[in-house]
Amino acid sequence: MSKYEKYKASGIDWIGVVPKHWKRKRFRYCFDNGKGLSITKENLIETGIPCVNYGEIHSKYGFIVDPEKDELLCVDEKYLETNQSSLLSNGHFVFADTSEDIEGSGNFTHLIGNHKIFAGYHTIVSRLKINAHPRYVAYFFDSVAYRNQIRSEVQGVKVFSITNKILKDTILFFPEFTEQLSIANYLDHQTQKIDRLISNKKAQAEKLKELRQIEINNAVTKGLPAEAAVKAGLDPNIEMKDSGIEWMGEIPEHWQSLRLKHISSVRGRIGFRGYTTEDLVEETEGAITIGATHITSNGLIDLSAPIYISWNKYYESPEIMVELGDLIIVQRGSTVGKVGVVITDFGKSTINPSVVLIRPNKRIDTQYLFFYIISDLISKTVSLLTSSTAIPMISQEQIENFEILLPPISEQQRIVEYLKAKTEAIDKLIKNISTQIEKLQELRKIKIYEAVTGKINVNEYA
Repeated sequence: MSKYEKYKASGIDWIGVVPKHWKRKRFRYCFDNGKGLSITKENLIETGIPCVNYGEIHSKYGFIVDPEKDELLCVDEKYLETNQSSLLSNGHFVFADTSEDIEGSGNFTHLIGNHKIFAGYHTIVSRLKINAHPRYVAYFFDSVAYRNQIRSEVQGVKVFSITNKILKDTILFFPEFTEQLSIANYLDHQTQKIDRLISNKKAQAEKLKELRQIEINNAVTKGLPAEAAVKAGLDPNIEMKDSGIEWMGEIPEHWQSLRLKHISSVRGRIGFRGYTTEDLVEETEGAITIGATHITSNGLIDLSAPIYISWNKYYESPEIMVELGDLIIVQRGSTVGKVGVVITDFGKSTINPSVVLIRPNKRIDTQYLFFYIISDLISKTVSLLTSSTAIPMISQEQIENFEILLPPISEQQRIVEYLKAKTEAIDKLIKNISTQIEKLQELRKIKIYEAVTGKINVNEYA
């Protein structure tokens, strides 16, 4: 892409120079700001006047919301009588006024279409009051050139607040209107191409995850496929019997069906073994306590952000001190049923009340039990047990009574070897795709940044 003939200093370090004829303006002179409705989640209903709330801005819409395509919760029509100032029109912008992380600071959406729609709770409404193209402005708001201005000013620890003052002090750059339109059209074309590629890559990753799960499900319910069984020195022509479960079908006849409590000990931090924040201490004053947040998506324990419990509380419960080969399963919360294997010696460590410790005995291989727990057999069980609870939760007794299909130990080990090889190969492919997605997302950011700061001249392209 060609560049502009003349540039000038932008006055912002991370932007550097901008085309000389572009105008620099503060947000306060370009927009009128207002507030969204003073409501809570309890005020949202299925039918009425559509409403955009801060949570949806962070997770659902990107920087465009179109009521004809996007599903929106609503508020009662009575708000039309008293809250006209929170109504949106075509091209209006809505910022989330809080974020749980610094990256989300400045997240926004803007309305396209002529619809009656409200800005909801925890939002700031911004209405253009100068002659500017909303689509160009949207891309500028979405660029690193703008986001870094907000991120350098927001304050918070667990929640980052975006105030009217922060927005009003930010700076935008405007070329002529026709040039704004050219930039918007160029970025529409470029980002749509990249977004399609990202969508395709994500679909590939999902297919691979499905294949991974199928491999695990089949191995822990049917045994090894014939060719793999022969390679592992197992009889490929085993007799089968009815499992008694419609969706599972037949299982190997020589496998046993046992409760988890018969092949392991299951221990949780219940009763007097619970603890409060007062029992949490600094690193040098206690032992590591492992919880749900430490269990990774691939079944490992990540203690890069360790939490420590006092020595008194640690020694109070020797039966839940963590050892190599233990499994830790989430007992309550949004990740209930998630499991991790302890394959690293963490030193003196224990568990917190959100998880349960499983210690396999000699009848079951630790890795086989891990694969079994992440199979659909256990995930379906967990879903059934938690389907009617407000907060997803399974009891220690329910975990103890998980039904486990158990081959002989030597066959378990062959299944583990097979699944390790299969899942590692699939995981490598998924990781490669994730890297490609990250690069595409970075390319998308670069395209937007270069266009809205004039590092490239897209007029000829347009």
